[in-house]
Amino acid sequence: MKLGAQLYSVRDNVQNADDFRTTLLRLKKMGYENVQASGIGPISPEDLRDISLETEMPIVCTHISLERIVNDTDAVIREHKLFNCPVIGLGAMPKENRSTQEGLDSFLAQMKTPVEKILDAGLQFSYHNHQFEFVVPEGGNRMMFDYMLEKCPDWLFLLDTCWVEYAGQSAVEYIKKIGGKRLTNVHFKDVAPIDPADPQEILGQKVSRFIRTPGQGRLDFQAIYEACAEVGVENVLVEQDNAPKTPDPFAEMEFAYHHLRPIIH
Repeated sequence: MKLGAQLYSVRDNVQNADDFRTTLLRLKKMGYENVQASGIGPISPEDLRDISLETEMPIVCTHISLERIVNDTDAVIREHKLFNCPVIGLGAMPKENRSTQEGLDSFLAQMKTPVEKILDAGLQFSYHNHQFEFVVPEGGNRMMFDYMLEKCPDWLFLLDTCWVEYAGQSAVEYIKKIGGKRLTNVHFKDVAPIDPADPQEILGQKVSRFIRTPGQGRLDFQAIYEACAEVGVENVLVEQDNAPKTPDPFAEMEFAYHHLRPIIH
C-alpha cells in the first residue's frame, strides 16, 4: 500500500507548473509516494505529465468539476490518459441533490452517460463522500451512501475517513462494506477529540475547528489501515483541509507522514 498526498492539502502551492514541481519534490522528500490532483491551478495536462514523470510522483486520482465531467467528458478522458491517471474523481454532488431522494436519483441519472464513457475508455470513476451522504434523504428509506453503493456498482468510492466518522459511522466498517475492488484510494484525515462532557460539541462547528491532521485527533488509524489492508486498498492519501490556512502547511503534511509511516507498509 502506498502513502500519498492529496494536493488539496497544499492547494495554495500548486497553482502553476513551477510551484507544482516544487511541491511534488517537497512531498517526495518527506517520503510521500504519489499524489491526488485536486485544488490545482490551470496547469496543462502536458505539464502535469512531465512533472509527474520528472519527480517520480504518479497522479493516482483527481477531483474534477461536475460540469467538466458531464459536459466535457471526452477532453477529461484524454487529459487523464495523457498524464497517466487511472481514476477520474468527483468531490461531491451538487447541493441541490443532497436532501431528497428525487434529487439523488436525478444526480445519478445525470452521471450515467459520462461514467459509461469513462469506463469504455478504460478509466474508472470515483465518488468522494462528505457527511451528508450518511443520512436518509426526504422521500427515501436508507442512507444515501448505501443507496449509491447498490445503484452504482461500476463506481469506485474514495472514502474520506474523517467525514464518515464525523457522520457517526465507522470508517472500518465502511471500508469492509465497500471492498477493495471499489475502494482503491482512501483519505486519511483526523477528527477533533470529543469532549466526554459534551459528545456533540464538535457537531456543527466549522471545518477549521474539527478537522485535524492525522495523529492529532481521535481516529484509530491503525485499525483503519488494517481494514484497508484486508480489502486491498492501493493508496492512502493524506488530506488536511485546513493546511493552507496554517503557518506551515508542509509541516502538517510532514507530521502526518511521520505519524502514519510506521503504520502503513
